[in-house]
Amino acid sequence: MLFTEPQSARILVIDDDEYVRRLLRRLLGPVGYTVEEASTAEEGMLQVRADPPDLVLLDLHLPDRSGHEVLEAIRADPATRLLPVVMLTGMATAAEKMRAQAEGVTDFIAKPFSQEELLPRVRALVMLKLFADEHEHAEHVILTLARTIDARDPYTAGHSGRVAEYADHIAVRMGLDAAARNDMRRGALFHDLGKIVIPDAILRKPGALTADERAIIEEHPVVGHELLSPMKTMRRTLPVVYHHHERLDGSGYPEGISGAAIPMTVRIVTIADIFDALTTDRAYRGALRVDTAFEILTEGVTKNWWDRDAVALLRAVVDEIGLSASGGAGGLAAG
Repeated sequence: MLFTEPQSARILVIDDDEYVRRLLRRLLGPVGYTVEEASTAEEGMLQVRADPPDLVLLDLHLPDRSGHEVLEAIRADPATRLLPVVMLTGMATAAEKMRAQAEGVTDFIAKPFSQEELLPRVRALVMLKLFADEHEHAEHVILTLARTIDARDPYTAGHSGRVAEYADHIAVRMGLDAAARNDMRRGALFHDLGKIVIPDAILRKPGALTADERAIIEEHPVVGHELLSPMKTMRRTLPVVYHHHERLDGSGYPEGISGAAIPMTVRIVTIADIFDALTTDRAYRGALRVDTAFEILTEGVTKNWWDRDAVALLRAVVDEIGLSASGGAGGLAAG
């Protein structure tokens, strides 16, 4: 649950020095913060996992393991990856501080500390957590909306999740770094968000679309882009949402960009999107055989529409996960 005032936040102090814990209680408690305590790394991690606080004040040197290990565990868990962690340092070396920075520490506070130094920094970091929580809540709402849009048509239920899974498998084989993969995967999950404006009569039409209906369909990348662009943290996902119907020869939409102007993450999602559309039932046709889908993709490669490497790597993915050559791809976990 989001807190409405920074002073109502919960702060976990992980420090084996009882004097330090008592001092922090005395400094933070009177202004309204709830101060929770742990004297060991193990105890602290149990509390973080059970009920993540809004801020962790972490001693670098603990009796059972180092503060570095606690910080690494917090950053490795998706549930706490955005949790602000302040390292309490006394005799920390420059190397220890550099290591903590590499591991994702939010800030340092040197011991001994004063109320004048501590309170403004704690308040700022608790506000940071508030903003992160609000962002994650907003992103969850958008993701739920995207899945709801998929579910409007029983033929496309789970489509965006499968596209994200296929794309991620391709990206791993292509050697994309973790940050690019994460942005690409989020973009894949949101790639059809703009279909919210498409009437059901068009979205679920069993026959061929008219030119006017096709023009409405082709607006969905623009609408998705407009919906997501106010969120600063979504900006790296926007190319996937906006350009996933572009072609390498410039014949795609909405802008007709071509060649090197189309990022690799977009090319990957495009192939994943087309493959899942071909190999699942749609209102206007049944699912195509996997081999038939790859014949269509390969033909597109020869026309310079789609990325050759992405198609080849998707073929390897499909072979590895064992999709039937005669069946559709609807059985892939939507993830």
